[in-house]
Amino acid sequence: MFEHIMQLGPMLVLAGLIAGWVSEAASRAGGYGFVLDMVLGLIGSVIGGVIAWSFFSNDIGMLAMLLIGCGGAALAIAAQRGLWRSTLLGT
Repeated sequence: MFEHIMQLGPMLVLAGLIAGWVSEAASRAGGYGFVLDMVLGLIGSVIGGVIAWSFFSNDIGMLAMLLIGCGGAALAIAAQRGLWRSTLLGT
């Protein structure tokens, strides 16, 4: 179990950072902030990876975990954007 965490954990971190960076770059006028997008990406990626790992335990490869992490991060960022309004867009 520890081996899987050590192998797949960095992929989740990388996926979360990539998704946070892409979401901030794609929506410069959103006003949510680079740090918030990165944190949300990391949180969503880790949660998505934990859920996937609990269901598919030993059958997940590194590329699949990267894609699952990107999906979880994207869902977390999209949920945040849908729930919170930007302070820069006219309160």
